[in-house]
Amino acid sequence: MELEDGTIVKGANQENAAFSVTLCAERTAIFAAQASAPEKAITAIALAAKTVHPGEGDIPTFQKKPVSPCGSCRQVITEMEQRYRRPIRILMYGEEVIYIAETIKDLLPLSFTEY
Repeated sequence: MELEDGTIVKGANQENAAFSVTLCAERTAIFAAQASAPEKAITAIALAAKTVHPGEGDIPTFQKKPVSPCGSCRQVITEMEQRYRRPIRILMYGEEVIYIAETIKDLLPLSFTEY
């Protein structure tokens, strides 16, 4: 994730056998940024995922198709856009294609918050 001053904040999935307490990389990065630099707006979030492809060895490689934020992450990103009154660019990487959303509204047009 990139903050308005160019600071890069990383996040990683925090998985747990009880799925309801699992945290995605997007939210861990957002929460880390809010804890360390709450005065700085988030300008962009980049997502990429690795997996082991059957028949291609045991070394994880980037997924061929992009991954997108889950619903919980989309809602948190929506609230960050609302808080800072500016869009957050979302870059979704896949080896075959990269998707770019200029705002979370492109991925969550009908959210729980209004602005």
